[in-house]
Amino acid sequence: MEVIAGIDVGGTFTDVVLHDTKENRLRIAKVFSTTGQQAEGLVAGLEQLPVPVAGMDAVVHGTTVATNAVLERKGDRCALVTTKGFRDVLELRRRDRPTTYGLTTGYTPIIPRSRSIEVDERIDSQGRILTALTDDAIIRVADKLRDLNVESVAVCLLNSYANPAHEQLLIERLATLLPGVSFSASHELCPESGEFERANTTAVNAFVSATMGRYLHSVQDRLEAKGFKHEVQVMQSNGGLIPARRAGRLGARTLLSGPAAGTVAAADFGAAAGLADVISCDMGGTSFDVALIPGGAPSITSEKNIDYGMPIKLPMIDITTIAAGGGSLASLDRAGILQVGPESAGSTPGPACYARGGTKPTVTDANAVLGRIAPDQQLGTEDGFTIDVDAARNAIRTEIADPLGLSIEAAALAIIRIANEKMAVAIRSVSVDKGHDPRKFALVGYGGAGPMHIAELARTVGATTVLIPPHPGALSAYGCLIADAKYDYVSALNINVEGTELSQKVQDILSQHASEGTGLLTSDGFTSESIAVEHFADMSFSKQRYTLRIPLGDRQQGWTSDGLADAFLREHAKTYGGRHPARNIKLINLRTVTTGRRSLPSLAPTQTKTTHQQTKRSINFTGEPQMVDVLSRDSLVAGQSLEGPLVIEQIDTTIILPPGTRSIVHDSGSIIVEVAR
Repeated sequence: MEVIAGIDVGGTFTDVVLHDTKENRLRIAKVFSTTGQQAEGLVAGLEQLPVPVAGMDAVVHGTTVATNAVLERKGDRCALVTTKGFRDVLELRRRDRPTTYGLTTGYTPIIPRSRSIEVDERIDSQGRILTALTDDAIIRVADKLRDLNVESVAVCLLNSYANPAHEQLLIERLATLLPGVSFSASHELCPESGEFERANTTAVNAFVSATMGRYLHSVQDRLEAKGFKHEVQVMQSNGGLIPARRAGRLGARTLLSGPAAGTVAAADFGAAAGLADVISCDMGGTSFDVALIPGGAPSITSEKNIDYGMPIKLPMIDITTIAAGGGSLASLDRAGILQVGPESAGSTPGPACYARGGTKPTVTDANAVLGRIAPDQQLGTEDGFTIDVDAARNAIRTEIADPLGLSIEAAALAIIRIANEKMAVAIRSVSVDKGHDPRKFALVGYGGAGPMHIAELARTVGATTVLIPPHPGALSAYGCLIADAKYDYVSALNINVEGTELSQKVQDILSQHASEGTGLLTSDGFTSESIAVEHFADMSFSKQRYTLRIPLGDRQQGWTSDGLADAFLREHAKTYGGRHPARNIKLINLRTVTTGRRSLPSLAPTQTKTTHQQTKRSINFTGEPQMVDVLSRDSLVAGQSLEGPLVIEQIDTTIILPPGTRSIVHDSGSIIVEVAR
């Protein structure tokens, strides 16, 4: 592949990164995201690049279509079909609460009870058929679905993970009886125990897949109309790519699409700089996404809450997201206390300083007031887009400063400090709360707003090293460029390890996983030499709900009962610090990850040249403004040392190096910052 475009559509900006191997350089376009139809911003970004769409060999896309559909409840009209007696599975859920002493939850099922339909059938947990599924029962379900006028259907029958026969028969017949309706099957998406998590994952997929399919079809059509001859690739939540035709049917696998791409890129730049343990910190326009990357590999989870009461039981990078971006609104609550977020100004109308109709103060407005963003600085590649500092000052004065009796600058500093503390809590949640010391990790700061805050964030959590990649404002789009293709498989067993001869059963299941995964990757154009297979086991002590993921490698060594038990005990001791005396161990699931390695050339750390000259300007760090040197990122060379306070500007972001920091430009193009505690 010679010309590759990576695209990340965020809540405020759409980022496009183009790699041209002939010139061995990266080119960036950063345009405002379009509300309603993301494809318009995507195409507008591509059209700003010097290479026509017809000349591109690959387009890789990170998208928030599925995420927005779930959070805003703007998906398809869908129904749930489940076993008789389990109609309320989504309503009953897990009886937790968002606040310990709260009396209300705010939970809304993704599919209302009025569109939950029961079918008379039953399979037990061992896969034995107790009540057969009859054709008459299927016809009655079809009649009810026809009356509900649904676009898609989630089918989640009890214990289908142990025996999918009834789900397969039901979907086969319903597809014939209800042409034009799409179906999501739990045994294909999430063949694991846990009826609520499995039902919710299937329901979410049904809720978003038709919307995702239409969107990706629109993107493909628009690009083909401009001469593009290949299939668009889509970033999944697991950090791997999937062709658009499959992503359209598996929308739930793209819920963390954009943030996953950024984490992949953060891990890559951390490794290039010799930093194995890093924490990715993506501060964009609407959110702050943070993930732990120990040993150079992002942490993977098999279950994640995308919203309160919305668990998704699919493999994905373990990313924590909070509403703390550059566009997060600052306001006073009923008690007169300053709050930042969760509401965001988005791209329309955007922060007040964007002069696009916004009147409410945001974190970006606070940065503009404090001099951290220059009035004449071009942010992104939109023509004529500059910063209106007076509008930012007016918004902060009216909404925050005057009501609190503060100066505008003091109010702006308060906004920044509260936003930083919220982000610090998120960093601690993925590190301290999981037994990791953030002081031993480097923070990778990226996103349009991340480099302005990352050094202060490091100081807040006690980290002493910060890495800022060459193109931090478009790093998620860059992550799309370098990601591999990936398919995940899981089979539920839930059996005792001791006293059981498991070797042949484990071998058969994992061999089937590997065969399916390599078959798909081969059909996608990957050669056998570029395909890698990894196997894992989810194991726990008996009667424990939580499992440990045990690496099994790609060979059949140690797949016996004793080998699996020993591997689990070693991992348990490593994780919890001691050996448990009990020996009743359960093998819950077997997992396989098949990866298609993309043969990409080395991406040079170059940057689009600008004519920006070194200047000075007044920056407010702690209350007293001071004159600070302003450099262009293009002027930096490998090995160059920098000392804060300092401002570094580039087309996709602004980097703030506060007093007490020392930096060096790494050979990879990243800036490595040492932060004094």
